[in-house]
Amino acid sequence: MSEVRFKAYRGNPNLKRENQAIEWTPELLEEYIKCSNDVVYFAEKYMKIIHVDRGLIPYTMYDYQKEIANKIVNNRYNITCCARQSGKTTTVVAVVLWYVIFNSEKTVALLANKGETAREILGRVRLAYQHLPKWLQHGVREWNKGSVEFENNSRIIAAATSSHTIRGYSISLLYIDECAFVENFDEFFASVAPTIVSGTQTKVVLVSTPNGMNHFYDLWINANKPEDQNNGYVPTLVTWQDVPGRDEEWRINTLKTINYDQEKFDQEYNCEFHGSTNTLIAGWKLKELMHRYKQPLTSVNGLNQYQTVEKDHSYVCVVDVSRGKGLDYSAFHIIDVSTMPYKQSCTFRSNTITPIDYVDIIMHACKNYNDAYVLVEVNDVGEQVATSLAYDYSYDNILYTKNTGRLGKSISQGFSPSIDRGVRTTKVVKAIGCSTLKLMIEQNQLEIYDKETVIELGTFSKKNKSYEAEEGKHDDLVMGLVLFAWLSDQQFFKDHTNINTLMQLRDKTDEEILADLMPFGFVDDGRNGLPVED
Repeated sequence: MSEVRFKAYRGNPNLKRENQAIEWTPELLEEYIKCSNDVVYFAEKYMKIIHVDRGLIPYTMYDYQKEIANKIVNNRYNITCCARQSGKTTTVVAVVLWYVIFNSEKTVALLANKGETAREILGRVRLAYQHLPKWLQHGVREWNKGSVEFENNSRIIAAATSSHTIRGYSISLLYIDECAFVENFDEFFASVAPTIVSGTQTKVVLVSTPNGMNHFYDLWINANKPEDQNNGYVPTLVTWQDVPGRDEEWRINTLKTINYDQEKFDQEYNCEFHGSTNTLIAGWKLKELMHRYKQPLTSVNGLNQYQTVEKDHSYVCVVDVSRGKGLDYSAFHIIDVSTMPYKQSCTFRSNTITPIDYVDIIMHACKNYNDAYVLVEVNDVGEQVATSLAYDYSYDNILYTKNTGRLGKSISQGFSPSIDRGVRTTKVVKAIGCSTLKLMIEQNQLEIYDKETVIELGTFSKKNKSYEAEEGKHDDLVMGLVLFAWLSDQQFFKDHTNINTLMQLRDKTDEEILADLMPFGFVDDGRNGLPVED
């Protein structure tokens, strides 16, 4: 089929302007219909891609790429968990290209955690479009790095995943690249959901390699449940072994490039979900926690209730405080300490609330939970919160701490100028708390129901001799649990609950327990009062 000469779009001979007539022959029309009915036929016969070694070549699809393409075409919601360098983006490019050519009045959003990445994907679509025969092309109205639009009123936009990115658009197909790496995903997706649910034929395509047990893991696990229990997403799994040409020699050579890090290989090429490397809580336990979290009984403005108040039960509230400027979160846990296992009964988390308003929420929640004892972290603005609880609300059950030499801090029964109204997170406090928390969770002696807490635990990793949130992540809820774990080994706690936490966790001598704490940075360096940086 010979090409007819068309007027070029802005001097680009590979693109045609609007309103260019096509002389349709029966053969050409038949071919057009074949392409419109079969995305794989279209892609393999007419799409070209750039090969790293061979340059511009026709696109030949692997079996799993055909499967992914057909699933996207035939289903509204798709989720693909795939190995690195498996050609997932090229597959999506083929589907997007087919979708805008054979459907009018459609808007495709290509989103990634970085705008540059999204524009690179659109760049691949633009390259493939320019090498289509002109009778398959629509005339171009707009041709930019961030968006393209065609005369059939279909368009493609590329942008970063932020809550305002596609607000106001009516999206027909939403593609999220490397979904597992999108920060604040729940908040972001809640903002774009109205653009999807407004239609009955709209599509969502989530594609990623694993990145710990976060929102993508949650979506993936729920997609693979039985039909009457799943979330509606159609799952596709692609591991390194599915990619033609990858054999045992390839595996060994790839392991060499990542310093024989088998866990990293399993996550990035076998699509196994692990907790991030060197997490405080073991990966196997993090997987269990992701299956056990619950929907709150009530949820209002960051306050989530997981258990109703039980008469005669004892509760402890552990409070972490931020400045409320949209960065770190103010967070607290209310924990039922009547028996072991301890139970997470209520949580709060917000990064916009001011310390003054925070105090009111803490007070009312604690009064509701049988006048729970309150332990406030006071390294920074927490001291303002603890003081307000004491003086503005006259709350009696505030816990105080004092320095006690080698063990750093202990609960005090009264307040004086040398005593803190709350606790300062010193190196020793954090070390004991981390070690005890690990034992509690891994031995099923602290029941965690809150999803955000589990997600934070999945990125609470070792750094030097301590643990903290990985870059770009948060640990405000986790640090509350660390302080609770430290509190559970205090004599005050043992007297109040009649529970010796560590002795129930492990039947060991004090010397053996102290030895267990040493790897977590428990060091008597003469600076026990030195706070740990948040």
